[in-house]
Amino acid sequence: MIEAIILAGGMGKRMRPVTEDIPKCLVPLNGRPLLDYQLERLRKYGVRKIIIACGYKWEMIRHIYGNSVLYSVEEEPLGTGGAVKKAMELVDGEEFLVINADDLSDADLEEFVKTGSNATAVARFHSSFGIVEIAGGKITEFREKPLLPYWANMGMHLLNKKVPFKDKCSLEYDILPLLAKQGLLKVYQHHGFWRTANTIKELEELEAFLKEKTL
Repeated sequence: MIEAIILAGGMGKRMRPVTEDIPKCLVPLNGRPLLDYQLERLRKYGVRKIIIACGYKWEMIRHIYGNSVLYSVEEEPLGTGGAVKKAMELVDGEEFLVINADDLSDADLEEFVKTGSNATAVARFHSSFGIVEIAGGKITEFREKPLLPYWANMGMHLLNKKVPFKDKCSLEYDILPLLAKQGLLKVYQHHGFWRTANTIKELEELEAFLKEKTL
């Protein structure tokens, strides 16, 4: 059965003052910690062994979740890639999921795992701004935050232990680009819901969305 590492070491500086006293993964989202949603989805797909890669105020995470998950604790910041390497010590199988605690989606994990490692899930995203169309020196149309024709990293990966992680490195800037350059990184295109929770504004938008939808 597939195992999962949840990257939850972020300090959430863009969410201050909410994260001054709690780690980002415990920020309330409709009355529940953000991390709850990730754990619920993983268990829905039969993932039983879940490792929380954590550091900042990690004792608060353990206080809430106890022995229901495993903890890989950074004594100093290792970067997302370094965090994965450290957490891999608790992984039994050859391949495993890596998920950002602050990326929520309704992606089908069963289908994603069928892609095989190494793979990254991607999704299209909406512009943060209203877009205008221009012709002949005039604005011809306003489009409010349209869906853009690009694909973004969803913060969800299926990796294997052969990946050359370093003790301190970035998954996004060091490891994934290297795999891509070598032609070793598969893609899973998700066409459904995906949102990040990096700012107070994004959190408020997520709260409104999740009041009407179950992941």
